[in-house]
Amino acid sequence: MEQTLSYRIELSRFKISNINSNSSETTEGINNAIKWAKDQGYNHILLPNGFYSVKIDANSLVAIKLLSGMHFEMEENCIIRLETNSSPNYSIFDLRGIHQAKLFGGKIIGDKKEHIYEISVKFERGGVNPDGSLNDDSNWIRSEVLNRNQHPGLLANFRLWNIKGITSPDYQYYQYKDAVSKENFAGSRSNIPFAKATSGGNGWLRANEGGVERNNKMIFAIPLKEQLTDQQITDLNAKVDNMYSTHEAGHGITLYGSNNIDISNIEISDCTGDGVFTSWKKYHFDPTLYTQEDMGQHIKIYDCKIHHCRRQGISICGSNDTHIYRNVIHSIGYDDDGVTTNFRNGTAPMFGIDIESMYGETNIPIKTASRPNGFELNYRIHIFDNHIYNNARGHFVNADGTHLVLENNTFEGYNIGGISSNPNFQYVKYINNTFIGCELWVQGDNYVNGAVFRNGNLKMLEVRGAVVQNCTIKDGMLYGSSFYGYIGKPSVTLATSTFSYSTAHGMRNDTPVSFEQWVGKVPNGISVDKLYYTINVTSTSFQLSETIGGTPVILNDVGQTGFHVGRHNYGRCYISNVTIERDWRPNNNLTPNVNLLTTGAVIENVTVKNYDVAFMVPQDYVGRPTAIKGLHLTEGSARFEGCDISNSNFQRAKSVLAGGTDIQLGSDETKYTRQVIMRHCLLQNLGLFLNGNATITSCTFLKSSIGKFDNMKKAYIMQSYFENSNINFHWLRQNQSVTIAKSVFKGVTVAGTAPYVRLVDNTDLGSA
Repeated sequence: MEQTLSYRIELSRFKISNINSNSSETTEGINNAIKWAKDQGYNHILLPNGFYSVKIDANSLVAIKLLSGMHFEMEENCIIRLETNSSPNYSIFDLRGIHQAKLFGGKIIGDKKEHIYEISVKFERGGVNPDGSLNDDSNWIRSEVLNRNQHPGLLANFRLWNIKGITSPDYQYYQYKDAVSKENFAGSRSNIPFAKATSGGNGWLRANEGGVERNNKMIFAIPLKEQLTDQQITDLNAKVDNMYSTHEAGHGITLYGSNNIDISNIEISDCTGDGVFTSWKKYHFDPTLYTQEDMGQHIKIYDCKIHHCRRQGISICGSNDTHIYRNVIHSIGYDDDGVTTNFRNGTAPMFGIDIESMYGETNIPIKTASRPNGFELNYRIHIFDNHIYNNARGHFVNADGTHLVLENNTFEGYNIGGISSNPNFQYVKYINNTFIGCELWVQGDNYVNGAVFRNGNLKMLEVRGAVVQNCTIKDGMLYGSSFYGYIGKPSVTLATSTFSYSTAHGMRNDTPVSFEQWVGKVPNGISVDKLYYTINVTSTSFQLSETIGGTPVILNDVGQTGFHVGRHNYGRCYISNVTIERDWRPNNNLTPNVNLLTTGAVIENVTVKNYDVAFMVPQDYVGRPTAIKGLHLTEGSARFEGCDISNSNFQRAKSVLAGGTDIQLGSDETKYTRQVIMRHCLLQNLGLFLNGNATITSCTFLKSSIGKFDNMKKAYIMQSYFENSNINFHWLRQNQSVTIAKSVFKGVTVAGTAPYVRLVDNTDLGSA
């Protein structure tokens, strides 16, 4: 193990002020002390208690730069405060391309409250000659001298806006080194249009020949198309800003392509951008120059307090093997009152933690299925034991991270949309998290095991194999949809063996598909046991082949309408061991806080109390039934379409719904025709209404009523037990509308007559 050699910075030696003064000398002194200590072999550097005002460098836009192999510690009452500036981007602490470093303790405060987003420029009569010297041409006006050293960031990509009272469509600018004279003239540009909201910016000539020192003064010149008095010219004010007008990249701590870094026990606040920002090292025009190390890896951010920054708490924009734990992140995008949010206090996204590498805007050859040896960005991120709350737009979002684990976190307060991950990125796990007043969006193949919701919701969205289990929802909802890969029943053109749909099916050539015939029959020559691949795809049609890119399968007939062909892996949604409840139900007003639209989902051991439920399928559904096992519904109503329900209990102690419609199987609507199956269920003190095609076997009815809508759909009840119940089919006028067979009655009245109602081989035990 490396020996720790500590050095406590001598403030007077390096001309460092710890009384909130002399920002330029203080910043230079801290950086010089770091370099000196490193050169002397020290690896642990302490900054004494005090209030340090620091300033960003005009070229790098960095205040303090850390070095490799260094543990930089700020003592407990140490405060680093950034001096007011106008730069759209800055780093108070910059860790770029370094390794084996730690940053510990203290407070870092940005300049959010005083930050300058634009400057106002005054004018005088006169112009500028081609050689950069000034003239007294009365048909021109020129600006005061702009000093790039005073506004290095804002003026890096500057824009000059229209001036009230000036009709000229464009302007010129002239740039100089240190002083305005023809001897110091650096160059000019003419015919520059005034800015619009979406305008690009203008840079500095010879910017690559020495930076700010080479070219740092500027004058704007505008030809006049109108007569202005001297006073009118004096009264002119022009807005100058940066093309990156949001100023969202002013960060407390930045890590660019750094490796094996610890950030801990630091309070970070009031940055115009993020508290902590990680990303890859730098852009290369030649993508072969990137290395995996450039992406950054093995980052730890822990025991920090991050609050009141404008854009994000923490942004992970490329680093791998990142661990974020035991942090408190709050009030992102808010003023000190935790309520006020406006441009000065917040700029989107305003999340607690954002995982987003923006790889699509780079030329980095990232790892993909077709490029397995590409570079990993945002892989293996573990976020645990954090408290993230009261952020202006949300707490967590994952745009492009892979292999994420969020564990034992508490998310609290409003969240626009939901705490979520892009469904196209795999292996995202949510384990034992708590959601208070916000919701979790389950997408893609997300895995959720253990969650507590209070006044919060669990939403299923774009599910492609998600698993949700062991969740408790109090005063919230379980809702959403899962129908990825289901595209419905096709029409068949026999002459071309083409399958067509009325809307876009969303598949490409070589997509694997399979057939099912829950309804109808597949065409002759098609097997439900085979995998097929789409070919000759249009937005609404395709042919099929038995091999990728092969020849079309020739159909011998069109089959019987109702069969299904869709993605071979549709319907992968698995929900189990979930409780949804509220303490009391004041009335029977419909409150379907469990409301799911699914295609072939598997739902098991769900308990619902004092809420209503709806388990639906798409219209004209021809896919696999939704399997529901172990649903326990207390004091609630239920509607089922396209479901197979088993081993479930439905109970009420309060008054039943009007018309005895507590439990509805199927629908009278023509767009819902699938049979609903109910097996081995208990229904007690409520009403069952058979609206659609339904089959009920081996169920128990206690103090319940059973009714049916008078329509062409059929209901069958077999091998069931009825006690103190009312079977009322007296209004039915369709032949064999209901059949009850091999069942047992005790204290039951049956209303209804043949041929509309069939009673076959039942046993009546008399009164209860």
